[in-house]
Amino acid sequence: MLYLLLSVLCSVLIANFLMLMGRRGQISMLPVFLGNYFVASLSSYLTMPRLVPTTAFDLGFGIITGALFLGNFWVYQKCIAFNGLSLSVGVMRIAMIVPVLMAVVWFREQLGILNGLGIVLGLAAFTLKSDPKALHNFLWIVGLFAISGLTDASLKIFKELGSGNEAGFVYIIFTSAFVFTLLLILVGRIRFTWQGILLGCLLGVPNRYSTVFFLKGLDSIPAALAYPIVAVSIVLLSIVSDLAIWHKQASRRDVLLWALLLVSLVLLNL
Repeated sequence: MLYLLLSVLCSVLIANFLMLMGRRGQISMLPVFLGNYFVASLSSYLTMPRLVPTTAFDLGFGIITGALFLGNFWVYQKCIAFNGLSLSVGVMRIAMIVPVLMAVVWFREQLGILNGLGIVLGLAAFTLKSDPKALHNFLWIVGLFAISGLTDASLKIFKELGSGNEAGFVYIIFTSAFVFTLLLILVGRIRFTWQGILLGCLLGVPNRYSTVFFLKGLDSIPAALAYPIVAVSIVLLSIVSDLAIWHKQASRRDVLLWALLLVSLVLLNL
């Protein structure tokens, strides 16, 4: 259970870090992302058991997934800035609806009644934020849901169609994300700041270990318990962070939305 707790803390730390960067505003996020993906790529390379020749599918799809990872991180940061920490974290977690539906339609997997109810509740939560007066903010929510869902779905596609060389695939993802970030910085003539890159390197540590700790936690906790525990704990701690650190004024609608997201996450992970 300790490893699962550490995984949760790493994920919440990342969200609060992005919230802080969004509040400060004066630091460009691309150099931060560059440092983050440099650390992730380097650590993935160093922890690969051995260099295994990869297939053309793994290479091509890994590059596409790397672009999705970068886009997902960028939209996530923007959504946190416009919609707050707890809602953005909840939307990112509930986006697992996309790979779940893809698995049912594409790979013919079975969907239980409770899982279906979780999808309905998760989608219903979006209606609580569909305020025409805040359409811009709502579009960031929809964008985060879509790209997070596609990112999660890409990992499922690799599981089904890839070579099985997960370590190599992860290395391709993070290296591609690093290269894409570097190209955006060069094309956009964004000034490199050592402060931003250093902050990104620091961000890369919890970004990597959130996954490492979770996988270690699966050694002692069954996956059927680990997934809902981690998902719900991350959303709950994000809510606490929003209220205690960022002084969010929660309305009844916010409380109802949080409740729907939490119940939906539990049902989806059953």
